[in-house]
Amino acid sequence: MTGFRTTLWSRLGEAAAGQPSALNDFATRYRAPVIAFLRRRGLNEADAEDVSQEVFLRLLSRELLAQGDAAKGRFRNYLIGITLRVYSERRQREGALKRGGGQKHVPLDLAPPPAAAAEFEGLWLQELVQRSLDRVKVDNESQYQVLCLAGEGLTPAEIAVKIGRSDGATRVALHRARKRLAQAIKEEVASYCSTQEEYELELQTFSRFLG
Repeated sequence: MTGFRTTLWSRLGEAAAGQPSALNDFATRYRAPVIAFLRRRGLNEADAEDVSQEVFLRLLSRELLAQGDAAKGRFRNYLIGITLRVYSERRQREGALKRGGGQKHVPLDLAPPPAAAAEFEGLWLQELVQRSLDRVKVDNESQYQVLCLAGEGLTPAEIAVKIGRSDGATRVALHRARKRLAQAIKEEVASYCSTQEEYELELQTFSRFLG
């Protein structure tokens, strides 16, 4: 895979410079796992949506952009660090209102705890695989169907009964469907990466889907 020309940090810089399409791109790619992460912390759908919007606006903060760019770390860790910071600020505001006191300062530390980073990594992986499955569905509904049945734990023989095809034909269809899913995943992963090295590293995360 070649052709990585624009880094995530430079795209964030474009968004900060007033290119809304650049920010929308980040929101489209990461909104679902951010909201899922926040819902796991007890926020309802509306509150999680509000916090996620604040998170993506914070991405454009010069202070945070400078810190993230200097670290040159994995973008998802940067993003979840901001998410945890915004979430903590919200909780502290709510606590201050209940106590009738002022709000405590939240330290500028975007390094997320390993457990939170791993949790968000799993949510992001689920979202990317779902986006890849959606692409398969658009291209070939029957391939999508056999992938979903396989994902439910059905054997090729059981899938054959479900879809009314022979066992041999079903195995061929499942093989082709998995190849198409693997290709879709690779294309999705590439769209998140800035370098060949980053791309190859990310593919290791999806090895069980790639055969």
